[in-house]
Amino acid sequence: MLFWCILFLGCQPTLIAEFEDKPVVTCYLDAGETPILNIGKLIAFRDDAQYSSQDVNDLAIIITDETAEIDFALINIGEGNYENAALIAQANHTYSLRFDYDGQSIYATTTVPDAPEGVEYSAKSIGVMSPKTRNTPGRGIEVTWSNDDRNFYIVEGSTTSVQPIQYSYDEDEWPVKCFKLDYTQGNTATLSSAQFSYYGYYEISLIRIQTEYVVMSQGSSNTSTSLEDMRGNIDGGYGIFTGINRVRQRVNVYKESSPV
Repeated sequence: MLFWCILFLGCQPTLIAEFEDKPVVTCYLDAGETPILNIGKLIAFRDDAQYSSQDVNDLAIIITDETAEIDFALINIGEGNYENAALIAQANHTYSLRFDYDGQSIYATTTVPDAPEGVEYSAKSIGVMSPKTRNTPGRGIEVTWSNDDRNFYIVEGSTTSVQPIQYSYDEDEWPVKCFKLDYTQGNTATLSSAQFSYYGYYEISLIRIQTEYVVMSQGSSNTSTSLEDMRGNIDGGYGIFTGINRVRQRVNVYKESSPV
């Protein structure tokens, strides 16, 4: 499964005047994939915060494919994660989530959108001579797609390469292996050479997202510490339960030869 650079909401610290223990849900229904749902607890910066005894690894969680009218009981796989291998997210299907947390009902719903269409790349490889040339203006790859309805999209990339462009003897200081551009309602995005930190192949995804993802991204990117910014589309809790659909493309980042 492609490494996700999309925000992860479990165990999110927050500063609030009143604290109530509620679950934080993170689940992306990626078309064609089995989703993993994570349940976390809020962490309040207060010594007198009262937590329930609810174990996040002992929940009866159901995801229903409302379109096909099929219930999927999720199985705990540890660390607050749940899945059901029989559940494969389908485009244009609506899904609902429900479970009880400390006696309270939690509910959410979403629809998996269509895949992006008309996707084209100006190039499928890019040469980088050195760390300095990663920031050279005009060096990049243009991604375009059809978007007459002004839907929301994001572009992300990841690599498994072990050859960083800017080498460090300390692997703990190597650059991250993924990136994510800001969401857009347009039909074009530029992959600057500065986005790529490793030589080798990157998997680039153009992803169609839903409004709840945009709302959550807006709340997570500001400086507020209000729980309202984490509310997302979870009725009775916090976080996000959302459908996405993507088109993948491999892009080769190679070491460009120095000019003679």
